Amino acid sequence: MNRLLLLLILCLCATAARAQYVTNLTLSKDQYLTGEPVVATVTIINRSGADVILGGHGARDWLHFEITQSTGRVLSPITIGSEEPLKLQAGGTTRHTVELSGGYSTADLGTFHMIANVLHPLTGQFYTSNRERMTITDAKPNMFDQPYGVPEGYQNAGRSRRYQVILFRELDILQLYCRVTDERSGAYLATFLLGPVNMAVQPQISIDTKNKLHIFFLAKPQICCHAIINPDGKLHKRSYYRDTEGNRPSLVMTRDGAQVVGGEYFDPGAPPAKSKALRKASERPPGL
Repeated sequence: MNRLLLLLILCLCATAARAQYVTNLTLSKDQYLTGEPVVATVTIINRSGADVILGGHGARDWLHFEITQSTGRVLSPITIGSEEPLKLQAGGTTRHTVELSGGYSTADLGTFHMIANVLHPLTGQFYTSNRERMTITDAKPNMFDQPYGVPEGYQNAGRSRRYQVILFRELDILQLYCRVTDERSGAYLATFLLGPVNMAVQPQISIDTKNKLHIFFLAKPQICCHAIINPDGKLHKRSYYRDTEGNRPSLVMTRDGAQVVGGEYFDPGAPPAKSKALRKASERPPGL
């Protein structure tokens, strides 16, 4: 009887320990190019019955990512903390989106599985999420591949780099990528997705007088995207333009860089414009 009671108590304690958090991991997609950052979202439901404070100055890293290759090889864990404390309210749900550097997560080819571990600081235990699968592949530059020098004012000024643009098919979608490599070693310094591309119109790709890369492409019917990449391999700006009554926008290189002519600026995140309501017949001016 005593053994049965002890076993029941241990089971209840184990259940309580497992119930501190409910965690879930999702990835932005399941296929990445070598060196591309992985965007992971961790959802945490606090079931501990009390508010929990994560992070803060001098606190332990509270989020750990474990990545395992399909061969069984375990990559070095990625740990993340925060200088500012994060409050998880009792019974509340929080979501944290993290961009994992490509150098950590997608340097090798193959199939990998990822889990997230979230710290419960009062008990010192980590609670594990579901397991997500991702495939890392590679592609050669098939749209653009030209060298340039890093200008003064940027880190590693004077070094030789290469801009590369890659057209890559992900399932049924054509995607456009940009990659920056080291001219001497060939190392991938940055790889990032520009967005879906419609090849009904050939993309315009040019390097301006300040060694910035301009990529202008049809993102969807009547919507064009203009992406600017700085010589340090960082995305400087991404803007959109739309065709207006056959006045298709295009990219024109200038002495100071580049400009878009034709069409009109378009903000895909802006709420749709309210259409004007038709007047009732009784409200129309006389004679109409």
